[in-house]
Amino acid sequence: MQRFARVLMASFIVLLLWSPNSFAVGVGTFVDASAGSGEAEWDSDYYSWDIDSNAAALGFVLDTAPTNESVFNYRLNIGFARHELEDEYGDMTLKSNGVYAENIFGFAFVRNENFRWWAGPLIRVGYYTGDTGNSYRDIDVDYAEFGMGGVTGLNFNVGGAILAPSVGFRFSGFAGEGEGTDLYGYSWKEDIEAFTSSVFANFAVLF
Repeated sequence: MQRFARVLMASFIVLLLWSPNSFAVGVGTFVDASAGSGEAEWDSDYYSWDIDSNAAALGFVLDTAPTNESVFNYRLNIGFARHELEDEYGDMTLKSNGVYAENIFGFAFVRNENFRWWAGPLIRVGYYTGDTGNSYRDIDVDYAEFGMGGVTGLNFNVGGAILAPSVGFRFSGFAGEGEGTDLYGYSWKEDIEAFTSSVFANFAVLF
């Protein structure tokens, strides 16, 4: 996970240095919260179970055209997230921490030096590690995320700072491996898969 985080941070720095001045690049920070639902299953189970998905994140943001006449803007969010998957009966909750990169490709409907309204698709990759903390199924889990979705946002220039709220939806797939012990001390390993659909709200401040 530490290696993955270093790669994401290096990508952020390279993009920042590479982006031409004509794009008037904005960098800053963001907070993000999401909620949704889906399904998950372990390899040893013969059925899938319904889950609720919740996440909160804090991170760094880069935008190639926060407020100018360019129709297109690329936004990169690199976030550190707290992620939870809870089964439909509340018997088991997988709590994890991780890092992700979200690539957003925006197209402006309204654009000038003080205001921008844009929308576009997003692609997201992430990696998380956590555990269930359940006495019946105490499991340590590592899993990856791949997601796609759409987002729309507004950028307001307020005296040098740019306030940038956005909302959208994500469809995410998760795949990984769990290792743990059951109530009787039996140790085992198996794969886990999950699929979720979520809505999210993001608030960024760029400079």
